[in-house]
Amino acid sequence: MLRISGDRLADLLGRADVSQAAFARLAGVTARQVNNWCRGRAVVPSWAAVLAGVLQEQSPEALTILVEEQLARAQVAPIGQARKDNSGNRQG
Repeated sequence: MLRISGDRLADLLGRADVSQAAFARLAGVTARQVNNWCRGRAVVPSWAAVLAGVLQEQSPEALTILVEEQLARAQVAPIGQARKDNSGNRQG
């Protein structure tokens, strides 16, 4: 399991030129939670470490577009939205 320190997470975000608030929006967590990770007040989840690593190669905007395209291909609605079935009716 991938583990990084809060300092390392802060460093990765800084290198990617991504603020804690922007990372929080992208990750679907609060800015306070990201701040707690960066300050070492909470353990950085593996998925957050991976996401911070991906941001070294992809901008948050490009990553968001990629995820939305994948969701559309899978016909999965983004969080908070119901998906439509083949007849156009909303489900969920």
